[in-house]
Amino acid sequence: MNSANRFRVAAIVVAVLAAGYASASIFSEVFSVSRPPLPLDPSGIAGRSISQSARWAAFAAPFRTDLKANYALALALTALRPDRKALSAAEVQKNVEAQEEVKQVLKAAPHNSDLWLALALLQTQRKSGDRQTIEALKMSYFTAPNDAQLMPLRLYTAAASEALSDGDLQELAGGDVRLMLLRRADLKASVLTAYQAGSNVGRKFLDDAVQSIDPVFASALRK
Repeated sequence: MNSANRFRVAAIVVAVLAAGYASASIFSEVFSVSRPPLPLDPSGIAGRSISQSARWAAFAAPFRTDLKANYALALALTALRPDRKALSAAEVQKNVEAQEEVKQVLKAAPHNSDLWLALALLQTQRKSGDRQTIEALKMSYFTAPNDAQLMPLRLYTAAASEALSDGDLQELAGGDVRLMLLRRADLKASVLTAYQAGSNVGRKFLDDAVQSIDPVFASALRK
């Protein structure tokens, strides 16, 4: 095969690959799930399902980490319980699968703060270990320290586990509490929800943090 023929073959291969990638990208754009918003707390998680086409779309464009992140977050929300009851065997399996999907995306796109938070909540509900939850929550803070949309669920997740035994996380969560009480009066109810769902460690932290900022509201927490 002479050089001209080799060039034609190479050009055809490149064209076929480019066309295939373009087709996969279009398919992914059309059938992928949109980025689901995180609820204020798990009780706001409605029953969700993900279509098979959405699953395929997440994997059809290997370089579209944004679409993979959308899918991973949607999958995480399908695996979370809206209450604090123990997970069934089937729910444990869904939780583990969702955690693995989220972790895979975070390896390529660690800036996704909402995915770090979803991972922390999955770990809390699965009871995967406080150290894992602490690290995931810290990453959520480091990647989006002042995101008011994440604050309610982030505080809920931290308070519901033993994660607030960590001094660094106490400082980070304390910043959320201060902002929620002083600048976002509409989020005060979320502080109360986090307290009600809190572990002994979480409640002790919120008692102290709220008392130092708003003593009147602190008394309402304990009623």
